[in-house]
Amino acid sequence: MNPIQSEQQVSTARSEWGQLLVCPECRSRFSEDHGRLECATCRKEWPIKDGIPVFADRFPYWGEIPKEAMSKVNTLIRDRNWRSVLVESEDPAVRQASEMILNTDRANWHWLTGLGPEARALDLGAGLGANAHGLATRYREVIAMEPVPERVSFMRERFRQEGLRNVRIVQTSLWDIPLPRESCDLIALNGVLEWVATGRPGDPRRLQIEALRNAWELLTPGGYLYIGIENRMPWQYFIGAADVHCGLPYVTVLPRPLATWYARRHGQPQGYRNYIYSHRGYRKLLGHAGFRNVEAYLAVPSYNSPRFYLPLDSTVFSYFQKNFNPLRSGRAAACANWTLERLGLLKYVQNSFAILARKETS
Repeated sequence: MNPIQSEQQVSTARSEWGQLLVCPECRSRFSEDHGRLECATCRKEWPIKDGIPVFADRFPYWGEIPKEAMSKVNTLIRDRNWRSVLVESEDPAVRQASEMILNTDRANWHWLTGLGPEARALDLGAGLGANAHGLATRYREVIAMEPVPERVSFMRERFRQEGLRNVRIVQTSLWDIPLPRESCDLIALNGVLEWVATGRPGDPRRLQIEALRNAWELLTPGGYLYIGIENRMPWQYFIGAADVHCGLPYVTVLPRPLATWYARRHGQPQGYRNYIYSHRGYRKLLGHAGFRNVEAYLAVPSYNSPRFYLPLDSTVFSYFQKNFNPLRSGRAAACANWTLERLGLLKYVQNSFAILARKETS
């Protein structure tokens, strides 16, 4: 059993879904009966499958592991240790993804919040559960929300084998969050914000602000939103490296209308929709959603494999660069590195950010 859990906390984790969730349509409370949740007001119903409420049952597959391989993994972990299935797989795609799936240090940013162990954390777009796993060893209760059924199945078995009874899984999307207002002390969006406009009509920036506003509504006063995400302007994107989201070069550094035209010309009918930003852009985006207190960190080497969190609003990056960060290979790269450092711009062209936005108390 998780060492931070008391008997009372385990009892809370086993409590009725109707005591935790609300209807995503009208925000009324549920009654739970015969494997389903029924809204007391609008009478809409949602099923509970294998102990997990399902609010999104036709979400298209997406994941680090191809769908067929993911289904095989889910079959194998029913009878074998989930870790062993990943690291001993004969499929190179599974082995390659296993490092990130196993890495619960991806959630070490939680120490920057100062929240105590009684906090409730919500992991939106929880994927295969690495962040929720890490958070569950720290906080009283973790709610892992994920729309992809194959990933939900993996998390269910992962947390069962690990004895993490304080993690509750809900199958739902970012747009159908069945939680009351001001019910979470911490919300994580790890590699999620850049995807919210995928397959959804409307301006990507407006949709991102709407998603962030929803997170603001769910947070308790004094609570934190965490965002792990890429930088719009890392140095490699200026020299033709492909964007990790849509696979095209230059789209992040081009003006948005031109990037959309460029993506359509290269076989993406919806255009460029995986908007990412500079650190100033993220501050503005969060400001439009209601967040006034924003702290931005460089996640080095990346937010998915963090070893260092370096605050942008300090001189610590200069110290890090001189003592820990190796010089770029090649004369041109070394020259560019030196020039950007002298101009004070080098820290703004790194790969990714860890951002903490606090909901102010009134």
